[in-house]
Amino acid sequence: MRLQAAGGGNALIGRELHSLLTGAGYRDISVRPRTVYADADRPALVEGFTRGTFIAMVNSVRDEALAAGLTTPADWARGITDLHRTAEPGGTFSYTFFKAVALL
Repeated sequence: MRLQAAGGGNALIGRELHSLLTGAGYRDISVRPRTVYADADRPALVEGFTRGTFIAMVNSVRDEALAAGLTTPADWARGITDLHRTAEPGGTFSYTFFKAVALL
């Protein structure tokens, strides 16, 4: 969250989608939480989303997070190791995001 904020982003934007869309003139707005759950029973999801998308995305901001003083190299290494464990046998990965659909 702090890295997103440092870059001008909003980690909690999902909670604001309805009011943002309403303010922009959209109607028939539907905002719902969506969950990605990946474990050994879903190897394609583990590979494609957990490793190929989520871990890759987190790894891509390492240098920025360290440069901004948001973490230390040791804490980063511990966190990324734990994240990789979610994609190993016996691991579980769960991620929730918000999806909005509306008409203009």
